Amino acid sequence: MSLRVFFLASQLSLLVCGCTDSTDHQFIPRQVFRKSIPSAGATIPAPRAVTTADDDTLYLLDNAGRVLVFDKNGDPIRQWNMPESDVGNPEGICVLSNGQIAVADTHYHRVVVFAPSGTVVRMVGQEGQKDGDFYWPVAVVEDDQGNLFVSEYGGSNRVQKFNKDWQHLLTFGDIGDQPGEFQRPSGMVWHGDQLYIVDAFNDRIQVFDGQGHFLKVLGMQDATSRLHYPYDIALGPEKDLWVIEYGAGRISRFSLKGEMLGRFGSTGSGPNQFGTPWGLAVDSSRRIWVADTRNHRLVAVDP
Repeated sequence: MSLRVFFLASQLSLLVCGCTDSTDHQFIPRQVFRKSIPSAGATIPAPRAVTTADDDTLYLLDNAGRVLVFDKNGDPIRQWNMPESDVGNPEGICVLSNGQIAVADTHYHRVVVFAPSGTVVRMVGQEGQKDGDFYWPVAVVEDDQGNLFVSEYGGSNRVQKFNKDWQHLLTFGDIGDQPGEFQRPSGMVWHGDQLYIVDAFNDRIQVFDGQGHFLKVLGMQDATSRLHYPYDIALGPEKDLWVIEYGAGRISRFSLKGEMLGRFGSTGSGPNQFGTPWGLAVDSSRRIWVADTRNHRLVAVDP
């Protein structure tokens, strides 16, 4: 199969986004686009993580150990390989304010920083549980001052903070289900001097300040707002939170206060479904990009 990305579009409705049911908060998108991932030899890899740059350039990780770059319409621009991928593939990607791309190279217990061309700038960390070491890192996010946060699972289930030169500043969290503890901390968002972290196996979003102090929990207010294995989170242009739920195969939208604003999708392989989705991103036009992992496709949702 060629590297050409095939474009399939389905016009679902001309309705404006909104809650159509006061009980389950379902919304109907204006459009849903589905794109296959560029082939790797004879196979179509599965996407694992996705993020956007300020100009809406899209960066995607797949399980062939590649970083794929697309334009704002989802058409491929370039790609490169991770330094190594024999023992596993990365799960988190972040475009930094200096234009570099930081990848949580999960199975190699490090963060790899690339130039926009794909050249390796540096590798940070090694396997271990001391400060500055990593054990299954899964996500990277940058704050307004250029500090970096990295989430990890498998050992301490923690988050580490580094300065812009990747010098360790602090560590917070531990394994558990109490406030401030995690069971697989995954995607993260920085906004308004607060860090929003999806706590996957605890089915919640936890909020911390920049010094790692626990502030509050979102996603557990009532039965209609409950989450099911949330794996990633993104901030929309309207300052709302978009969450992809691995366990429920859906997108959920929350206010910064944790109010449920809408949901779309279910588990499956149909046009309005997602199969164990791992990641999502929201661009400046409010388009939601989903790494629809089990279905081996990239999905764009216009709410």
